[in-house]
Amino acid sequence: MNFRDFRYLIVVRLLMITAGLFGLIYYSYIELNYIRIFFIGLFIFFVVLELFYFINRSNKDTSNFLQAIIHNDFTIKYSSERKGKSFKQLYNTFNLVNKKFIAVSQREAGEFHYLTTLIQQLGVGIISFDTKGRVHLVNDSLKELLGKKELINLRSIRNISPELHDSLELLKGGESKVLKVSLVGKLYQLSINVSEFKLRQQDFKLVSIQDIKGELDENEMTAWQKLIRVLTHEIMNSVAPITSLSGTLNMMVGQSQTSGVPLTDQQLSSLHDGLDAIEHRSDGLMNFTEAYRSLTRVPLPNIKPVEGKLYFQRIISLFTPTLAGTQIRFDSQLPKGDFTLQIDPDLMEQVFINLLKNAKEAVSATEGHITLKVSQKVNGNGKAPSNIHNSASTGASAQVFNISIQDNGRGIPDEVADKIFIPFYTTKDTGSGVGLSLVKQIVLLHQGDISFQTDTTNGGTQFSVTI
Repeated sequence: MNFRDFRYLIVVRLLMITAGLFGLIYYSYIELNYIRIFFIGLFIFFVVLELFYFINRSNKDTSNFLQAIIHNDFTIKYSSERKGKSFKQLYNTFNLVNKKFIAVSQREAGEFHYLTTLIQQLGVGIISFDTKGRVHLVNDSLKELLGKKELINLRSIRNISPELHDSLELLKGGESKVLKVSLVGKLYQLSINVSEFKLRQQDFKLVSIQDIKGELDENEMTAWQKLIRVLTHEIMNSVAPITSLSGTLNMMVGQSQTSGVPLTDQQLSSLHDGLDAIEHRSDGLMNFTEAYRSLTRVPLPNIKPVEGKLYFQRIISLFTPTLAGTQIRFDSQLPKGDFTLQIDPDLMEQVFINLLKNAKEAVSATEGHITLKVSQKVNGNGKAPSNIHNSASTGASAQVFNISIQDNGRGIPDEVADKIFIPFYTTKDTGSGVGLSLVKQIVLLHQGDISFQTDTTNGGTQFSVTI
């Protein structure tokens, strides 16, 4: 609306009212005329009424326009016909704003449709819900997994699986969990990942749920196959010479019995050596069996608070004497302040001593360098990583420790890097191949993580344990 036109029309009406009032006063006090007073008064009344109508019409149209925007109703069309020139520009502006909002709404609807279609195509279950448990988005993959055609509230999931429902409610943004659960009569291993976001002043959770049972079964089968190959190799290495040698000795004794000729001193010596070799190989096979039994009988950790600085100083004191007679340099880096570990001290001592022993065997006796480093990490959200258990995380921040053991040895070749944690696999001339397998098992029982990095170009390996 042209403001000058609007102002001009208001001024004209006010002048008409003023002229009417002047006439009313004139014919009331100067030249008394009741008929003219009546018509002038009636004129003033209609002019005032029209003025209020004129002003109210623009206010009402503006109010209706704003109310329509508040309720997302952009379908109203404003016609300027027979409304006067002063309202033509106002209504044209209203219509233009409506068109802009319609374009924005269509674009948002298109983007939402695209996002919804994309989510529906995912093979991973997706669900989004607010703090009251109302489901705002769920894809077909999750509906199929749960055996439900519709999900309106998380209570529907509770009826299917209380464990899954509780996990969805309790997990916070950035956390993840692997949950074994039975759904619709079938056992699943679900990987659950949670994100949190705020939209229009409301908090939401976005959760992805994926069945990883197939991948876990495949990995388990691969691990079993590798283990069986190693077991077969070790057993065959012991049984084959025993079988061959015992057959030879049996044939020699049989020939002596058949011919009636007693064994010569040389034959008796060969028999003695053969039986000694059989006994030696049998002892080796028994030791191998004992190592296997020890690997399968690792006790559950007795986790308790341990003063970290004293604990690692004891480990350093145990390891340092083993370097006597060598020129291997051993350094340690511990946090400056006091710190507390939540571990089974005896089991974890096996881990660190084993890793240090491996580092010693990997480096040169004259130029070797081994470093033990303990560093403390605190997540920004005050929580430990979801795959790491720390019973001391009841305070303001959860303590997570990374213990690394680095050497400048020859490194681990790529071709064996994926086998070093397999039980009984070893590249050493002596040894059972149980060490690193036992190390990993103990770390996993602490719900921690172990990894390694090796520089095959320049040499050197670093093992990292996170607890």
